[in-house]
Amino acid sequence: MAAAANERREVHRRDNNGNLPSMKSELSESDEKKLERLLQELRLRRMALEPKFSDDVIVWPPRTAEAGGAELATLSAINLGNAADAIGEGVRGRGAPRMKLLKQVEGVSVMRANSSALLAMRRNTPGLRIAPAAWAYLQYIRPLGDELEASAIQVAAGTKVKRFEVRFADAQGKPVAGVRVKALVDWDGAHVPAVTDGDGVASLGIPVLYRRVEMILVEPEHTHWSVFVKGFERVDAPKRLNVLAAPLAPDSFQLLANYAPYDAQAGEGVTVGVIDSGVGPHAGIAVAGGGCFVTGENPADFLDNGIGHGTHVAGIIAGRMAADTGIYGLAPACRLMAYRVCPKSGERGRAKSTDIASALDRAIADGCHIVNISMGSLEPMPEMPDILEKARNAGVVVFAATGNDGQSLLRYPARYSHTLAVGALGRDGTFPADCPESFQESEIRRRKEFVAEFSNYGLSTDFIGPGVAVLSAFPGDRYAMMSGTSMATPYSSGMAARLLSGDNKLLNMPGGPEKADAIVRMLSKAAKKVGWPAEYEGFGVLK
Repeated sequence: MAAAANERREVHRRDNNGNLPSMKSELSESDEKKLERLLQELRLRRMALEPKFSDDVIVWPPRTAEAGGAELATLSAINLGNAADAIGEGVRGRGAPRMKLLKQVEGVSVMRANSSALLAMRRNTPGLRIAPAAWAYLQYIRPLGDELEASAIQVAAGTKVKRFEVRFADAQGKPVAGVRVKALVDWDGAHVPAVTDGDGVASLGIPVLYRRVEMILVEPEHTHWSVFVKGFERVDAPKRLNVLAAPLAPDSFQLLANYAPYDAQAGEGVTVGVIDSGVGPHAGIAVAGGGCFVTGENPADFLDNGIGHGTHVAGIIAGRMAADTGIYGLAPACRLMAYRVCPKSGERGRAKSTDIASALDRAIADGCHIVNISMGSLEPMPEMPDILEKARNAGVVVFAATGNDGQSLLRYPARYSHTLAVGALGRDGTFPADCPESFQESEIRRRKEFVAEFSNYGLSTDFIGPGVAVLSAFPGDRYAMMSGTSMATPYSSGMAARLLSGDNKLLNMPGGPEKADAIVRMLSKAAKKVGWPAEYEGFGVLK
């Protein structure tokens, strides 16, 4: 390779028609299959590594419990704070029993208890149902996501390396700082990570043990598109790769415009609840109210916990379009309620099932017509079926994400009755050709649409919606690109609000199970089939 070419390399090469090539098309068939295997392995790794149960315990009576019986008497003692009456004598050989009531949700008592207390309670009142609360996770993905962190190469001092730089800057040459860069050196996931500095430069050192850089991923959190860069032989590494930071806004790809044009009055009269990581602040999203359901945090604080997911979800539903962005939500005139269930510190991308149940209970009380849950658990959420039934009995329709495991299963609560389970599709031409979202294309496609490779599926799937490379709001009046059934679910919730708003008779129908069922029937008729088997699309796409 010529020395001049080795000094700088422009990543974005265009053909004679000015089009960017697909980075996927530049991979060999063998490398493409290796990458697909890696992505599948990362999904399985995420499932295996997810802690299943929280430290909360839920206790509730059997359906056959009788007034005055032992089960209800024990629960009454727990709820009144008389733990000693509920526990009775401790268990020999165990530490002192400890129990603390945290909250009550629709006949379920949520507590913190040690094993001695639980054993004593099971011995004294065997009829009680006792189970750990489950963790539910936000259902959005990064193409080579957080699961890859375990495969990061820690380069020891003195190790012989080949150094090069990646500079991430916009078309005007302005650097973009704080962007994660990963240089993949084998198809098992080993990679060298770096973060761009104030000059937009990430410095990487590839140990000479590795012969190639297979691929480079540049992954901004917001404002710009992510980029995949084809790799090279280590000995041919340029001193610097210059990567174009393509802006998300103005939106030149117009994904949602293929399904529903912007309508500033859409969703009027409909109240939508978002159970998520919080919403805002963002000038394009008006939040009417809400709350926080994380134990120990301010119950009035429904703002985004910093991860941005809940704001993105809310923007898909209710974001107003600014003239300079072209990015919009489907029901901007709806009344939006924000219910934060993800903590501000620690693992911000998950929530306890007990907190989700509490948030849904509040959403019912607040008069929500539609509730969006872009979260999912691999384990059952025992407290959810009763609260979901309560939602239906109040005329509330709940949408939930099927999950991002690429498996023939639905995560909870999407698997439960009285939820509408939503999978994800993608559409050709709605993201740059060198965007990593091109690797979410599955072989299940029809015309320009494809089932997202990550989308869970099954016969309980109700709808499918756009969930690949979706642009929406991000805290601080910014915008971000995200993919996942997390994004397909608010698309469906937003379209449901839009359709319900246009049906005054149905909207003004008294609350009750008849109303919830009538809304579901209306939506099932409004959906358009893509042409895939029902386990992938259910009734189809809401339009």
